Amino acid sequence: MKKEKIFALVSFAALTGSMFSGCGSSSNGKTNSSSNAGGKVTIAVWNEPNTNEELNMYAQCEKKTGIDVEVTVIPESDYSSKLNQMVSTGDDSIDIYVVWENDIANFAHENGIVALDDYLSKSSIKTNDFIDAVEKLSSGLGGTYGLPWCAATELLYYNQDMFDAAGIEYPDNNWSYSDFKAAAEKLTKKASDGSTEIYGCTLPNTQTWWAGIGGAGDQVYDPSTGKLVIGDGAVSFVTDCLNMVKSGIMPAPSSDTADLFAAGKAAMSWQGSWNIGTYGSKLSFNWDIASIPTNKIKYNTLHTGFYTINAKSKNKDNAFKVIEYLMGEEGQTINSKASGNPSAIKSIADKGAWKVESATTVENWDAITDSLNAGVFGYTCLPSGVTNNAVSEFNSALLGQKTPQQAVENALKYANETIG
Repeated sequence: MKKEKIFALVSFAALTGSMFSGCGSSSNGKTNSSSNAGGKVTIAVWNEPNTNEELNMYAQCEKKTGIDVEVTVIPESDYSSKLNQMVSTGDDSIDIYVVWENDIANFAHENGIVALDDYLSKSSIKTNDFIDAVEKLSSGLGGTYGLPWCAATELLYYNQDMFDAAGIEYPDNNWSYSDFKAAAEKLTKKASDGSTEIYGCTLPNTQTWWAGIGGAGDQVYDPSTGKLVIGDGAVSFVTDCLNMVKSGIMPAPSSDTADLFAAGKAAMSWQGSWNIGTYGSKLSFNWDIASIPTNKIKYNTLHTGFYTINAKSKNKDNAFKVIEYLMGEEGQTINSKASGNPSAIKSIADKGAWKVESATTVENWDAITDSLNAGVFGYTCLPSGVTNNAVSEFNSALLGQKTPQQAVENALKYANETIG
């Protein structure tokens, strides 16, 4: 089978920071190993391995390869900066980096990770079967430097019990943005003192700010220049959120990071597909998913991480054997079952292992494929300092500290100064 180059990002300088969605904690963990006869390989990730060994792809990799897989968990907030530090200092303690979109081009240009083409020429990894968005990122790094571990996207989560009580039809994958706003208003419940008891929807989070802005018509990320591209769409979406905050339909930005949807305090929430696996059967109410409501266009951000091999690794051959298992059908299936995120390999994703069994109230699994079809690699390719600053500006507008227009202009000014 001919092996194709499957990944290369447009070069842009000094991209650092932590911006991929997920959850992580500050700890180092090693999966249980029955044997280390095959040697040891270390891998850096931002989220803890699954506690269920059957859904722990690293534990299963050990069993199949005989290689001792040691997992180092770096907190998400520090993840990208820590990897950048390790690459810049030539640290050899980690063999496999799972690298985010905004770092892989820089790591390749700095010779911090190795091209995988020689390994792939002898491998069974289906490099000719990746989703189109992955292939569209290829643009001349001169080799394949990373393999995508999944294809995550954003979704609308909704509380079916609240919709039933309000007599509102459930969202579907063709729900319009105006449908969403009208439902959010109807689902909001106020106390006698005028305060909000149940919000119609939670605030946008780091990921879904960009889903809303892209849906409102802005490009968000220009792969030809590596720049942030926002304008009227961002102003429109920030203004809508401001009006919903003023009306009590959304909460005001605060330091409280509680999940209002999971707590039954919000009827809807825009969140990443990985929350399907997090929620499972744990919520005290019936819930389901749909595509992000369509505004001017149907828009979703794709999220992933790329398996890469540290150029300073002393265990490159074994590192690729681990990657080969993780990118194979068994490894990808386990990952999908644990996370709810489809494989970026189409033939594996088509088998539907991402339909998390514990999420027993979810019926609209087509929302995943519908969202992926509208997915692009957007804000995740930008430096996290740029996108974090922009979100801070948007939130300040919701607090009345500046106008939406001023917030967007400030975000663009900072982005242009940072990216150049």
